[in-house]
Amino acid sequence: MNNNNRKLQYCLLIISILLFSACAKEQAQLKVEELRCCNLVNPEGIESPLLGWKIKTQEQGLVQNAWEIQIASSPEQLQKGKADVWNSGKQLSDQQFDIIPEGVAFEETGKYFWRVRIWDGNGSISSWSEPASFSIGLLNENSWTGKWISYPYSKERPLPYFRKTFQTGAAQDAAVERATLYFCGLGAGELYLNGQLVDSTRFLDPAQTNYEQYALYSTFDVTSLLEKGENCMGVMLGNGWFTQDAAWNGAPFSYGPPMLRAQLVVFYNDGSKDIIASDESWTWHEGPVQKTNIYMGESYDARKEIKGWSTAGFQAENWQPAQLVENSAPPVLKAQLMHPIRKKEVISAVDMWQDASGNWFFDFGANAAGVVQLQAEQPAGTKLNIKMAEEPQKDGGLDYSTLGWIHHGKIFEHEYVCKGEGMESWSPRFAYHGFRYAELSGFTGKPDLSTLSLVVVHSDVENTGSFECSEPQINRLHELAMRTVFGNLHGIPTDCPDREKCGWLGDSHAYVKMANVNLQMNNFWEKYLEDIRSGANPKEEKTLFHERFNTTFYFTEKPSGLPYMIAPGKRLCGVASPDWGTALVQLPWWLYVYYGNAAVLEDYYPEMKTWTDHVASLASNPERTSNYNKETKHIVYQGLGDWCPPGGNEMMDTPIEFTSTAFHYLDVCIVEQTARLLGFTADAEKYASLKKAIAGEMVETMYNESEKTFGSQTADVMALDFGLVPAGDEEAVAQAVVRNMTEKHDGFMNCGIFGIGRVGSMLARYGQAEAAFKMFTKTGENSFARMWDKAGATSLWETLPVSEASEESGREASHNHPMQAGYDICFYEDMAGIRPDASAYKVIRFEPLFMDWMDWAKASIESPYGSIVSDWKHMADEVEWNLEIPANSSGIVALPNGKKLNVNGASLDENTFAVAEKKDSKTFYHFPSGSFQIRISD
Repeated sequence: MNNNNRKLQYCLLIISILLFSACAKEQAQLKVEELRCCNLVNPEGIESPLLGWKIKTQEQGLVQNAWEIQIASSPEQLQKGKADVWNSGKQLSDQQFDIIPEGVAFEETGKYFWRVRIWDGNGSISSWSEPASFSIGLLNENSWTGKWISYPYSKERPLPYFRKTFQTGAAQDAAVERATLYFCGLGAGELYLNGQLVDSTRFLDPAQTNYEQYALYSTFDVTSLLEKGENCMGVMLGNGWFTQDAAWNGAPFSYGPPMLRAQLVVFYNDGSKDIIASDESWTWHEGPVQKTNIYMGESYDARKEIKGWSTAGFQAENWQPAQLVENSAPPVLKAQLMHPIRKKEVISAVDMWQDASGNWFFDFGANAAGVVQLQAEQPAGTKLNIKMAEEPQKDGGLDYSTLGWIHHGKIFEHEYVCKGEGMESWSPRFAYHGFRYAELSGFTGKPDLSTLSLVVVHSDVENTGSFECSEPQINRLHELAMRTVFGNLHGIPTDCPDREKCGWLGDSHAYVKMANVNLQMNNFWEKYLEDIRSGANPKEEKTLFHERFNTTFYFTEKPSGLPYMIAPGKRLCGVASPDWGTALVQLPWWLYVYYGNAAVLEDYYPEMKTWTDHVASLASNPERTSNYNKETKHIVYQGLGDWCPPGGNEMMDTPIEFTSTAFHYLDVCIVEQTARLLGFTADAEKYASLKKAIAGEMVETMYNESEKTFGSQTADVMALDFGLVPAGDEEAVAQAVVRNMTEKHDGFMNCGIFGIGRVGSMLARYGQAEAAFKMFTKTGENSFARMWDKAGATSLWETLPVSEASEESGREASHNHPMQAGYDICFYEDMAGIRPDASAYKVIRFEPLFMDWMDWAKASIESPYGSIVSDWKHMADEVEWNLEIPANSSGIVALPNGKKLNVNGASLDENTFAVAEKKDSKTFYHFPSGSFQIRISD
């Protein structure tokens, strides 16, 4: 080879290296990460995949132009680029989540591996993502080999152990490739394999449902727990919500005896498989759980524990055959896609004292939902009793009144009988409570602070938001809101974790938006919506009187498809009132707004219409005399009103007909917008006309034109939020709110759950941010600070103790009620200034409204597109504002007129970024994705 050829080859090699390096560098700058399937990481047992990802890049203004997904039957196939299940090919689309692999028939119990790459607007291509996985569950009743099994249940009989031994690899010499276990224990079950808990942090699994319609099953990859040869599967059953027959003074809320269904599928590397399923060959024996109830507590006798009961070598003498369940089993099992309830953290006691009777009391420092954990070394047979409470009494004991035990017939209590074999550790398996304090009686000797702990339990939803600011009082309000919300996520959104534990519809929509910015709630709300819908089938009973509220309603027979006040369960409390049932319309809409979930709108559109038309019929045929000097056609008189304002419901100053009609107007607006999104033009026009008529009648009958008010703080802020205020009067109405606060309420809010989530934002957005700031930071009587300064609150009470009168009225009500947490949305959307301007934050509105009254504020929200950050602070002579806008989205950024504006070191003018809109004092610029440091100075 001559020198010229060598030089040519060398040059070609250098060029190839440079091109490869440039390509590698380009791909390194554009990455696809955080793959999710059905909003979960590598989920097991789903019904069908919905795929999504996040884009990581340093490039400004990146827009996804196309994507390609490969799905394979093994990671090895995927690594080779052999997508033997599905190869999408290059799809020209900016869609980044909720992608359905079209035309693929996924096999039940099959496991799949997938990866994705994308192209940006310049044609640059990312490298392939790291692979992710999902497995398909059991999709219909015929897929279940496992049978429902139980035991001879009675209230007096202890709860059972169940067990089943089986062989793996016995019929062939193949190795186990993977093993998947599908399990449903009702009301709840602990699942063991070869002596080990399959998931030691799960609690009260699966989540509660309307068991007459369906139940949920959980899926576990148990490959690592299997042994070659003989194995043993074990289950401890609890009553949970399914066999709840002890609370509510014996109300008939039980669905039947505890039962279980299990199916283990073992796959071998030669392509064969075994199925081990629940049937009458399983055996049972009485266990140590003597009795348990989700409300009343649990009794456990450690002397009745059977050592090694779930191991293969155990000799199961005197165990009885399981019984097949005939009639009371749920007709349908569905995969549980929501995050399970888990044991999240252990809170140690901060104080301990004893009363004159020898009882010991423990203070855990904060009110939370959870279980007590006992660590004790006591003689065999010692009976330890544990009671929980939210408040202490002045005499040194505990105040049990806030738990509402009087409605159940007995103070909630756990009993543990010691086995006397050294240090014993125990916590209830099938009951939880909301509490800060615990009473321990029967203890021999003196306990220490480690004797009792509080184990926090809640649905393990992902924390996707963070907020902090320069005002400690606002930070504390945020902390209280989050503790209270977590304390009420237990498979359903409960009203409180102690006295009721019910999924009241009105409570949920009062704080849905703040929950959505703080947490990944998509799967949780989808499940709850199914609870609402599945419970809305026709019932025969008539509801004229509402037990909780001592209120007569004007509904008689329940039409088909209408929700109840509570979902799920048998404690229905009548047909939903207009201001509670609006949740059936609002929840799908806020799923679309915050998470981009358009499928839920399509799925629930019929129910949304049915509900809205039902309320319209109530308005057009009122069963109550009009409060106005004219006949009304669109005013809705039924409802509960602005529930739990300061001082209690007797101090409610917003007419029920205002709040119910306003929510009806909101429902009509949402249904109209949904109809337009789904292409139902005739429906959209129908609801647009109805919307106009409702607004006109509300203004005509309820609006004081001269005073610029609808009559109360809540009425005015709802009107501002929903767009009911006559055009041009918005700032005057916000001034009326401030005037009401100043003249009637000591400069403070007077709102129940419908107003408290709106008052801060509406004041700030209509020129009264200073009044909102003063409201949030006020101290003394009539202030949020009074909740902890005087009442000692560490969570949000049902009636907030913001004054002496409201503390008195709320003293015996629940002290852990998330319906009051709606104010937290103002911190994200108006203090930090992050709001969705298009579905799923595809366009983000950045507009902090408290810069003149705070030193700094910062928040982050994990949107479907990626992390959004707004972080602003006052410097010596300027404001520094740092923004993060995820790739494939953009921002509308509000900046003041008449100031010097600098972005990433360069002066900003109207030629830098496009102007989206202008107002008197602000210009709104359209920013691309990327990281931006903005400096604002005089």
